[in-house]
Amino acid sequence: MDLQKIGDWIQAMGGTKWLIAQVLSLIGYTLMVITGYIKKEKKMLRTQDVQLLFIIAMGVLLNAFSGIIINTVQIIKNEIYLRGKLNKYTKACIVGLGIVMTLIFNNGGIAGWLPAVNLFIFTYFLGMGGAIGIKILIFITTCGWGVYDFSIKNYVGFIFDILTIISCIIGIIRLKKDGGSNNGTVVETKIG
Repeated sequence: MDLQKIGDWIQAMGGTKWLIAQVLSLIGYTLMVITGYIKKEKKMLRTQDVQLLFIIAMGVLLNAFSGIIINTVQIIKNEIYLRGKLNKYTKACIVGLGIVMTLIFNNGGIAGWLPAVNLFIFTYFLGMGGAIGIKILIFITTCGWGVYDFSIKNYVGFIFDILTIISCIIGIIRLKKDGGSNNGTVVETKIG
């Protein structure tokens, strides 16, 4: 393998910043895959919060403003949800904030809107279906993030999006095998 060609390829991708972003992505997305295997809803969301911090740092390096905005809003949303305060009004505020911020800062064209679409889907349906519902939401929204990650040259993230989809399928099967256990479910106030 020619090291010069590898070096040239890294430079073409964005140099050292891109390479560091891929390492941060590797850490963050490893946590995302682990989230797919966690059975308790609260632990899933806390692990997702840590994962999102790594992905936000990666987004800063790749100038992925839509992802930075939506991931930050998702952490806020997760914390509101875990405190039992996520209702239809806070959901509307969270989604509205994400959409307005994406409208202002989106630099990714149509793909740049996928994080906002994912935020809407995840926020609207959060709290429906317990742990299995969370896994289904992660599965659906990860498909959108996969397209976004590919568009911002986050290839490590794209690979892990695929792995997360697989881990969520396995997690759903495991939960269904256990009788659809809702152990650890955080109850949402006023669903909808």
